[in-house]
Amino acid sequence: MFFKKSLLTVQLLLLCSWSSLQAHPVHVALTSVEYDGTKEMFDVSFKIFWDDLERVIATKYKVTLKLTNEKENPQEKEYLDRYIRENFRLVVNDGSSAEPVYEGKKISDKAIWLTFHIPCREKVKKVYIYNTVMMDMFCDQTDLLIFKYGDMEKGVSLNVNKYEVTFNVK
Repeated sequence: MFFKKSLLTVQLLLLCSWSSLQAHPVHVALTSVEYDGTKEMFDVSFKIFWDDLERVIATKYKVTLKLTNEKENPQEKEYLDRYIRENFRLVVNDGSSAEPVYEGKKISDKAIWLTFHIPCREKVKKVYIYNTVMMDMFCDQTDLLIFKYGDMEKGVSLNVNKYEVTFNVK
């Protein structure tokens, strides 16, 4: 497992090392993960600079998206969904990873909010989160992760060296 994590860290650093022509002096994203007991699901939201997201999608998939256009590219949902699924995982109680379900997007000034939900009908004791969103583009990317479950609320900072976290829920 250590070798696999070290290899991924090296790959992330190599992939993003070429990005010296950065549009923003700070590369920060926000991820909110909140459990909704009435719906038996995790609501997951990502706040990302929309131009950076367009750039990472163009680089990875060779597809041009214009996220701020009123006329949506028919492939937009497919590529946003694919990108998040490749870079974000949530595992409950050491079980299998549930796939995030894309709900939509909202543009707000320079940022885009992507919303997903992840069904969860089991009693939650532990939640593992893997998040490399935008870390494949920028070596200095930081993701501020807010995790809420019932009365518990915790925040952590993730980056290319620390992209996994586990929360024990009581």
